[in-house]
Amino acid sequence: MKKNLFIFVLGLLALALPSLALGTPDGQPPSEETVCDSLDGVLFGLCNAYCEAMDCDSPQPQASPTACAKVLDNFMKHSGGQAPPCAVTCPCGAAIPLFASIVSGSVTVQQCVADNVSQVTSVVTPEGTFVLVNQSAAPPYCSANLTQFLQITPQEAAVCQQLLQQAATQQGVVCAPPE
Repeated sequence: MKKNLFIFVLGLLALALPSLALGTPDGQPPSEETVCDSLDGVLFGLCNAYCEAMDCDSPQPQASPTACAKVLDNFMKHSGGQAPPCAVTCPCGAAIPLFASIVSGSVTVQQCVADNVSQVTSVVTPEGTFVLVNQSAAPPYCSANLTQFLQITPQEAAVCQQLLQQAATQQGVVCAPPE
C-alpha cells in the first residue's frame, strides 16, 4: 500500500514540475517580457540573460550573485558603461512629490503629451499642474510645473517617461504627440 501511495505521489510531482518550472521570481516567463526589446545583438542577448532569464534584478534571482555580476559586467563593457534597462530606475518620484503621486495613481491625469521627436513627455492634471521629463536636454531632467528640477541620465529619463506614459494609460488617457 505504501509503495502504491509513493508511486502515486511521485506521478503527481512528475506532472506538476514542468508547469512549476515555467515560473520565474518576477512571475513572467522570459518569452513574455519586453524590457530588452529595444536592444539588438549582443546587448539584447546579455540583457535577456540578466533581466529576464536569470532575473538578476529580482529579489530572488535565478542565478548566483557571481553569475549575475559577470553578465552585468559583460553588458556594461559592450554598452559603454550603461546598465541594462531593468537595472535603471527613475529617481523623479523620490525627489518630486507630484511625479510620485501621478505614477502611483493618487492624482488624476487629464492629458499626456509624448513627443518622440523632442523626447519630451508631459502629464497634466485637472488642476493644471504638470510634470515633464525632457530626455533631449543637456543634461536631461524631470520637473514639476517648471519650478522643481532634477537632473537625470538619459537612461533614467527613458524609464521616467515610460512610467508617466503607463500612469496615463492606466487611467485611460492616451499619450499623443503635440498638435
